[in-house]
Amino acid sequence: MTVPLPIAGALTELGPNGSRVLLLAASRDPDAKITALFGTASGAGLVCKVPTTEVARDAVRRERDALTWLRHEALDGLGSTVPRRITDVAGLAAVEPPLEVLVSTRVPGRPMSVGYHRWRHTARRRPVVADVQGALGWLESLWSVTRGEAAPFTWADEVAAELSLRYDAGTPGLRTALDQLTGAHKLLAAHSCPRTVVHGDFWFGNVMVRDGAVTGVVDWEGADRRGWPLRDVARFLLSYSLYLDRHTGAGRAVPRHPGLRRGQNASTLPYALLGDGWYPDLVRARLVRALDLLGLPAELWYAVALTGLGEVAARANHDQFGHDHLQVLAALPSRAEVHEP
Repeated sequence: MTVPLPIAGALTELGPNGSRVLLLAASRDPDAKITALFGTASGAGLVCKVPTTEVARDAVRRERDALTWLRHEALDGLGSTVPRRITDVAGLAAVEPPLEVLVSTRVPGRPMSVGYHRWRHTARRRPVVADVQGALGWLESLWSVTRGEAAPFTWADEVAAELSLRYDAGTPGLRTALDQLTGAHKLLAAHSCPRTVVHGDFWFGNVMVRDGAVTGVVDWEGADRRGWPLRDVARFLLSYSLYLDRHTGAGRAVPRHPGLRRGQNASTLPYALLGDGWYPDLVRARLVRALDLLGLPAELWYAVALTGLGEVAARANHDQFGHDHLQVLAALPSRAEVHEP
């Protein structure tokens, strides 16, 4: 996608004095946006997002609203890790037709995904554990400052409703996937779960890091002011697991992940949940830790993972990505055939 010249020109005038455009990019996603990053020698900067489709406009509006209400949350020390919406966008006033944009502060650091895709990063236990602890530690801090009253834990039932709306009744695997969610709902809904602020798309590409520490979390268009906190835990762990085989040749063993071979799309997920070895143990242990912090029993970890898979299948921007997760959900056993972590 080419950035239209009027928009490109306006964006270059938007940054603060002494700044320069660090990145001017456009995506081809259904919610495609033109994104400009501005920076100064001191490291300060802005991010400007310009939607290019109606779907993208909705996403920009949602993130704009989320950044607005986040400013009224008592985030304590986490405030610096969340972008702050900037309302003065006079630099775009001359663009015709008028643009609906989101301008926010730029949080420091780089996406965790940069380190993730370095050679053999995911084959080594220490950096993987550091990634998981950093990201989920940030979530735990978010819970501690936004935790609200508990409510019946109906997440799986809500995901099942979304899944039924997205896919035709005859879609292969849908019936089985819905049965999985019915089973998960019976387990989860027997308990109450605290509500917290939820990011809504907490994958490792949206987590910013520097020197091993989380410095920011970006892209808040899926945020919920009072949602189910385990959504973010499941999303992070599933997304982190998804690409473990990305740098391995087709059919070959994935280094230091016993029993895992490069296969079809999303084939790493059954390994991450039900496999043997240090990585599946880590995934299960972190799910159990999250449940414990929220006052929920450890045996719910698998129901949470299944529901997280269903949510990706229901909400994915790309149809194939969603379909792949639907098929994994349908193919997994209804009960975890491993020792409880």
